[in-house]
Amino acid sequence: MRPTRLESWSIAPRFVSIGFLVVGLIVVATAVSAGRSAANELRSESASSPGRNATADRGSASDLLEAERQGLVAVRFIPADSRSAQVIVTNRTKRPLTLRLPAAFVGVPVLAQMGGGPMGNAGFGNAGANAAPQTVGGGGFMGGGGGGGGIGGAPAGGAFSIPPEKTRVVKVRTVCLEHGKPEPRPRHSYRLDRLEAFSSDPALRGVMESLSRHEISSQVAQAAAWHLSSGLSWEQLADERIDHVIDEDEPFFTEAEILAARQVVSVVLDSRRASDEARQAASGLR
Repeated sequence: MRPTRLESWSIAPRFVSIGFLVVGLIVVATAVSAGRSAANELRSESASSPGRNATADRGSASDLLEAERQGLVAVRFIPADSRSAQVIVTNRTKRPLTLRLPAAFVGVPVLAQMGGGPMGNAGFGNAGANAAPQTVGGGGFMGGGGGGGGIGGAPAGGAFSIPPEKTRVVKVRTVCLEHGKPEPRPRHSYRLDRLEAFSSDPALRGVMESLSRHEISSQVAQAAAWHLSSGLSWEQLADERIDHVIDEDEPFFTEAEILAARQVVSVVLDSRRASDEARQAASGLR
């Protein structure tokens, strides 16, 4: 992947300041989310059947993956690259449906033989024509709106409606989760699944939900994701390079992005601990 860069090291301090401001907003939004999460977990424990007809995480929209499981919709996941993908949903019923994306999801490659382009930049390897591409993680719609993917604490995930027997295409934000494997391409076959199908790490889920709420940039989310899911140290991430044939190679992440990613990971870990403590306290009162 060769992202276009507007940043430069000479103006990194300005981005560091922006990074602090963004993370400050995350602290507030994530703290509120942590409280909601603890309450939701308690309610889910008292439910009679975990496999019941799932509704939206928030509001009255139905869960997209549960609707797929019931045969109400057909779902395709087509990656554009490491940063975005299309979720193509076809309503198989004769009634309109309002659906919601999971707050955190993964796109999982299903045909290993379709991977492997000539990629060698940064975390994208070139393991041959039969190599599976990276699993991608994401959440929410592209842009600042689109039915739930807004900026500044909007609900994670996103709701959308589909008329009877019609198809809707939703563009979503993604990051790669398996450093060293080839970058996703539209020719690769993927399926949409919940994040838990790939990882149960609550910190990774927190990063995907922050991406879903547009609290962090794709680059910050990518650094945090590779740190959590692939075990790369912050020093290794800082050493990642974008290879240029003619011009000098450049860092894949700026100093500001690495700093913001470190702070995001710290915030989501602290938030999870606070949520667990609140949940334990609430359980003791029942």
